[in-house]
Amino acid sequence: MKTAEEMYQFCQDTGFFSGSDRQWGVRLFSVLEKQLRTDEEVLICFIGLHNRTSATKNDGFYAYALTDQRFILGQKKLIGDDFKVIPLTNLQDLRLTKVTSLDILEIASLEGTIKIVLTEEEAPKVLTQLKENIPLVTKEKNSEKQLSKAEQLLKMKELLDQGILTEAEFAKIKKTFLIKNTYLRRKQFLR
Repeated sequence: MKTAEEMYQFCQDTGFFSGSDRQWGVRLFSVLEKQLRTDEEVLICFIGLHNRTSATKNDGFYAYALTDQRFILGQKKLIGDDFKVIPLTNLQDLRLTKVTSLDILEIASLEGTIKIVLTEEEAPKVLTQLKENIPLVTKEKNSEKQLSKAEQLLKMKELLDQGILTEAEFAKIKKTFLIKNTYLRRKQFLR
């Protein structure tokens, strides 16, 4: 998904809260659409009541999205927009809590915890989709990093073949690469 209209339609199709009317929902999602990178795709999106601390205290409704690169949230204001980013590497925990009859999705990150009020019906669905998709996105990013390291090693080989690097320099680079790569695979295996 790339557009506010597509995000709104996703909420309609999945039964997530999409706002009181189409115009309002699309307006909220437009904050996210404006901030998407050209190579970024929204995987999951929803609307919720942001940072509720009591029955009368909250930050209003925000649009939220998990993209293939990060977790983003935004709110349309009378003057300007509020937009925040949580890098996927900073996410620490996702959980649902219940306060009276409200379901609250808590997203803990290095930046702190945000509390999002969702409907009782949608809260477990949102949590499930986030928990299923975040590992897929981060796993894909780790694969890309390993591929780019392999490509870097190939470039170093080209430099060796061109006579820019000596055999000793290339052997040292190759050894360092193999040690780091083996360590990363063992670390992932032990998780």
